[in-house]
Amino acid sequence: MAYEFKFPDIGEGLTEGEIVEWKVKPGDKVADHQTILEVETDKAVAEVPSPKAGYIVSLKGGPGDIINVGEVIAVIDDTPPAQTGTMPAAEKAEKPRTAGAPAEAPMKELTPAPVQEKVEKSPSPPTPAPKQERAKPTELNVSPDVYAQKGGSVGVVGQLEEAPEEEEEKAAAAPAQQTTVSRPQVDALPKERMLAKQLGVEIGQVRGTGPKGRVTEEDIKKYAGQGMPVKGARGPEGEPGADTYGPVERVPLRGVRRKISQAMVESLTKSAQVTTMDEADAGLLWFIRGKVKDEAAAQGVHLTLLPFIIKAVIGALKRDPLMNSAMDDEKNEIMVKGYYNIGIAVETEDGLIVPNVKDADKKTIIEIAREIEDLSAKARKRTLDIRELRGGTFTITNYGSIGGTFATPVLNYPEAGILGVGRLSEKAAVEDGAIKVKKVLPLSLTFDHRVLDGAKAQHFLNSVIRHIEDPDLFLVGV
Repeated sequence: MAYEFKFPDIGEGLTEGEIVEWKVKPGDKVADHQTILEVETDKAVAEVPSPKAGYIVSLKGGPGDIINVGEVIAVIDDTPPAQTGTMPAAEKAEKPRTAGAPAEAPMKELTPAPVQEKVEKSPSPPTPAPKQERAKPTELNVSPDVYAQKGGSVGVVGQLEEAPEEEEEKAAAAPAQQTTVSRPQVDALPKERMLAKQLGVEIGQVRGTGPKGRVTEEDIKKYAGQGMPVKGARGPEGEPGADTYGPVERVPLRGVRRKISQAMVESLTKSAQVTTMDEADAGLLWFIRGKVKDEAAAQGVHLTLLPFIIKAVIGALKRDPLMNSAMDDEKNEIMVKGYYNIGIAVETEDGLIVPNVKDADKKTIIEIAREIEDLSAKARKRTLDIRELRGGTFTITNYGSIGGTFATPVLNYPEAGILGVGRLSEKAAVEDGAIKVKKVLPLSLTFDHRVLDGAKAQHFLNSVIRHIEDPDLFLVGV
């Protein structure tokens, strides 16, 4: 018995996923809970197991296609396809067919009735036999798909319209070349025609705005600039093309990049984002890190400044809880979180992925450092669990690791705040009338102005700076 497998919700309220790779093909035998599909959901690649043992009859979609939760993505049967008489979808697709020929289907369904029999059933007078020969399906203006769907008889679906006898005789007497469709006359000067040829534009498709509808140079350039039919520009994905100004390459928006695009638009559309910037003296923090890095390395942990900054942020979040919140737009409420799941932006080959360290306030700096390494490695290998991407309360993005100084980070919506950390560098500063060299850490805080005002946001940033400059505060939990 055939079983229709519907794409399940494999995360927390997911509505769709993007196919990465099918692990099976039509005709394959699968075991219960055998992985049959890899799908990308919310920047995580998840394995989808078969709900039962059996034989794959058909699969829906291929790499890059979007599938919705609840949509049938596979049909699994207890009986091998050879015994059921069902040909796998992939096998059907491999059989070539000539252009214009109707799609293949079981013979019982596609055996066309004689055209003469169908015409006799129509209310119009019978057509002489010689004229029936001209009414071949391939000569009619009917798509092969429509022809196949209607059982191969064109006359029965109303596509075979009979002209009066007199008109048919004139058509039969006319030369064969007169049956070809002539292109409409285009009013354009030779230089415009030459320009259209150079740009690969079909000038007959351009709407003229000049006197009496004449096609102008501006019309052609505008048509080409809109991405209309230009030579090479509508080829396969990634194939070089051209626009009005030169070569272009079209890159499909898929995978993590598609998710990032959607998240950025949602974030900027649904929140009022403002960024404030400042600097912190991280000299003491740098000194402490240098003292314990060898001990951390002995435990297999590469210790950076990031775990210390996470602790400093948590200390500030406890003093200013509104920054550890999110806006519930449906209920028009601010949800102040009583837990601290700190997101860390990880750069991968596929794009930026933000897992979060759960309950970071309850973990030591070494534990946080170890978890950061683990989450970062899983993000780059695309083996993160969806739960590791959900539930964040505040995010830190460390663009200083690649040389950045200041930035305007975009909120990880619906969170109320994100802290950007720049490159640590030495700067000369005046202190008590003397010039000193300090290790300065640039900070950029983006916040949702709907949740808190600029003064409150600056107080929070001041608190972060205070915890960075005096690590004893977060080491003792204040």
